[in-house]
Amino acid sequence: GNLSVRAVRHPPRSSSRACMMGCGQAASRDEEFVPLPCDDEAIWEAVRGLSDPPQISSWEMLRERMVRYLAVMNDPQVVERQFRLGGLQEAVRMLGCGEASFFSEVLPALVGRALALPALKARLEDQKLRMLRQSCRGTLRIPRDVGASLLANMILCTVNEEWHVDQRMHSPSFVRLLTANQRQEIAKLAMFLHFFERVGTAPIPGDIVIDRVTGVTIDWNAWLGSTTPLLPMEMAEPKQGFEEAPELAHVDFANRYIGGGVLSGGCVQEEIRFAICPENVISLLVCPVMLDEEAIQITGAEQFSKYIGYGFRLGYGGDHKDESRVADNGSVLTSILAMDALDFRRVFNPSIEMQLHESKMLRELNKAHAAFVPVNELSLQTHPMVATGNWGCGAFLGCAPLKALIQWAAASQCNRRLRYFPFDETFGPELEALAGRVVNAGGTVGSLLRGLAEVRDSNDHLHPGNLFKLFESAHARENRGSEALKRSEATSIRLARTVHPLRC
Repeated sequence: GNLSVRAVRHPPRSSSRACMMGCGQAASRDEEFVPLPCDDEAIWEAVRGLSDPPQISSWEMLRERMVRYLAVMNDPQVVERQFRLGGLQEAVRMLGCGEASFFSEVLPALVGRALALPALKARLEDQKLRMLRQSCRGTLRIPRDVGASLLANMILCTVNEEWHVDQRMHSPSFVRLLTANQRQEIAKLAMFLHFFERVGTAPIPGDIVIDRVTGVTIDWNAWLGSTTPLLPMEMAEPKQGFEEAPELAHVDFANRYIGGGVLSGGCVQEEIRFAICPENVISLLVCPVMLDEEAIQITGAEQFSKYIGYGFRLGYGGDHKDESRVADNGSVLTSILAMDALDFRRVFNPSIEMQLHESKMLRELNKAHAAFVPVNELSLQTHPMVATGNWGCGAFLGCAPLKALIQWAAASQCNRRLRYFPFDETFGPELEALAGRVVNAGGTVGSLLRGLAEVRDSNDHLHPGNLFKLFESAHARENRGSEALKRSEATSIRLARTVHPLRC
């Protein structure tokens, strides 16, 4: 089995009070904050041993120092039997820095940043790390130096794993990567190590800002009645990744547990994004599982690594210089919008008819709306356009053409334009042409959704390949009906003015 942390050294949950974010939920004061490893003296005393002389210069020395505190947090016999650093050794080889450089430069930087946490936490609000609780609209600003210290502690496995699992979060421990033997896991670990190879011990200017967005749902009738104009859509080249557009906000095709399997087995879009931009992983410490009406937006995480391959073929692709804009305070002007799609893998027949059901479309519209809605005016000014693609259409079996139209509606409702990255789907030119015609015809968010509802109700043999054509026909019929109604109303008004001129 995996190493597991016993959460016995942290205070028990105490009396309830109102959530500090004003969501009305009861929460104890302790439940609002994440326990930090430096808050537990017994654990932290053992962690400080990482810097004891002599300086760590071998894998066995590093393992022995880590076992000291892991044995405080876990069953000592399990630690001694299971904890090995094979994944870390392979990651250093993949990174190409050499063992000598790792032990003389990278590891000291990693340990130094981890041990700086007691001093750095003073830069947090209330000198504590606040959790972004479910159903509470909240924003958390973390200085990047503090974030690097938190990340270093995660890599060194000093964080209370069991507490996070109890709070409905993924484990923040890197133990599975450190002990891994799969290529894709080793590649992710190499990317995290490269972050510390790059930043070293120098101060890191700027902040990471994590927003939990909730409370912005729209009911079905309001979606159908929306008169918000559909905005023009751009189309990226096939096989092109979001990294080609650093100036845009990027959709994270997220697991409902933020970060997905970035620390334990995942190797697709979200996990790759979090590995090449390691500061995103801080969100695992503070964000419980997302509810249906919630999304998480993260700004300020810089990309440090390139990657090659995908899935089980994922590899470390070398250093990357992020070309994103930078704010006056040094914050990198990146934005990811994390939203989890419906998972149809356990559905007997995930047909397009089923995915067009009102409840399914409403869920995806409100999820995308929470992701796309600007958290403030600056957010919209900085990132007026969003990069997205085939959301929930791989392992989750979503219908890509339908998800494209749903995202278009949600983004337009938020006054944000889309650049769609079809990757290996072939419908890019068709979608781009369709969007242009619908926008020129004065299409609205409501007319798009009413057109989809008509397609659902009037066609027995739908398939993804004909959805766009059926939708455009339905939208055109509604548009003609709307124009006829307007002409009829105009005629009635003219007649009324002729018969009763004084009433006007």
